[in-house]
Amino acid sequence: MTGRGRSDIGHDGQQPGVLRGGAKRFFVNRLTNLYPIPWISLALFLTVGVAGVNPLNRFSLMTLDRQAGGFEYLDGMTTLAIIVTTVWMLQAWQPLYEAINPPSWSLSALLFFYACFPWLAPRLLSLRRPGLAWVALWLGYLTPVVFAVQHWYAPASVGLLYTNPLIRLPEFAAGILLYGLYRERSVDWLCSTPARRAATLAFVALSFIGGVKALEHGGFGWVHNGALLPSQAALILVCAHVTMPAAVARLTTRLGNAALSLFAIHLPLFLIFTKLGKLLAIGMDPLQCVQQFTACINASRDIVPSMALYPAYLAGAVVTAVVFQEQIVAPLRDALRSRLSREPLQHRAADPSGGQAG
Repeated sequence: MTGRGRSDIGHDGQQPGVLRGGAKRFFVNRLTNLYPIPWISLALFLTVGVAGVNPLNRFSLMTLDRQAGGFEYLDGMTTLAIIVTTVWMLQAWQPLYEAINPPSWSLSALLFFYACFPWLAPRLLSLRRPGLAWVALWLGYLTPVVFAVQHWYAPASVGLLYTNPLIRLPEFAAGILLYGLYRERSVDWLCSTPARRAATLAFVALSFIGGVKALEHGGFGWVHNGALLPSQAALILVCAHVTMPAAVARLTTRLGNAALSLFAIHLPLFLIFTKLGKLLAIGMDPLQCVQQFTACINASRDIVPSMALYPAYLAGAVVTAVVFQEQIVAPLRDALRSRLSREPLQHRAADPSGGQAG
C-alpha cells in the first residue's frame, strides 16, 4: 500500500497532474531516501552470513512448495552478478533465486514503482470512476495466481509471481487510487459512525483469519498476491480517520519513517538473535566460544532456539530501526540530497517528516 502514502507526499493536491517540486526533486528525494537502506543492510547481512560460516555462493531456489525448496551453490561469476544486481536494487527482476537479503526484493520493486510514479499517479488520480478502477486493479492483481493454483511451481515462474515488479505494480497503483478516494472523501462512509468502523475492523479481522486458514491449505499465492488487498485498504482507511494526540502523532511519525529501515534490517537482526539464542542453548562459556568460534557455530547448527525471548527481539528490532534511520540513514540521505540537488543542508532541516516528504 505504499502508493497511498507516496501519492500524499509526492503529488500536489492543489494542481492535479503536477508533481510537487517537479520530477527531479521527486526522484532525488525518493532515491536518496531508499538507496542507503539496502546498501547498509546488504553489508550487515553479508557480515552476519560470513560470521555464521554460511558460504556466500549458497542461494535458495524460489518455490511455493516450501518442503521441496533447496539450495544451490553457484559459481563465482553468477554469485558476483547476483551481488551486483542487489547493490543496484535490481534483484526483484531475477526470478530464480531468493535475494541475498530476502526481504529486500520489495525495496527493489519500490524502486521500479518510483520510476513509474510521475507518469502513473496523475493519470490514476484523474480517473472519473476511481472506485471501479480500484476493483479492476484488484482483480487484475489476482489473475497471476490462477497459474499458481494450477501448481505452476517451477522456480523461475514462482519468482516472477512472488517478486516481479510488473506483477506487483497493481498493488502500488491501488494504493494511489485509495489515496484519491480518501482525498475526495468518497470512502468516508466506511468510518462515518462507530458501528461502521467496528464492522470494517471485523471485516479486516475475518479476512486475516481467512488468510491464515488459506495458508494452512496451500493458499500462499492468493494470500501473497492480492486476496488481502481489500482488507489492507480498509485497515488503512480506519487508521487514517483516527485522531491522535500530538505526542502520539510524533511517535508514530518516527516509527513510520523507520518502516523501510525495519523491513531491510529485521532479518539480519533476527539471524543474530537466533544465533545468540543457539549459543546460549549449548551452554558453552562465551570466552571459550570466542577462542573456538567455528566450533561453537558448528555445535549450535542443530539447536532449535527458544522463542521465549522473541518479544525482546521485536522490541529491540523496532528500537534499532528507529536509531538506524535517525542516526545513520537520515544524515546520509540529507548529505546525498544536498549534493544532488545542490541545496545547503540547512534547507532540509525544516522537513518535519524526517525525509519522507516529497
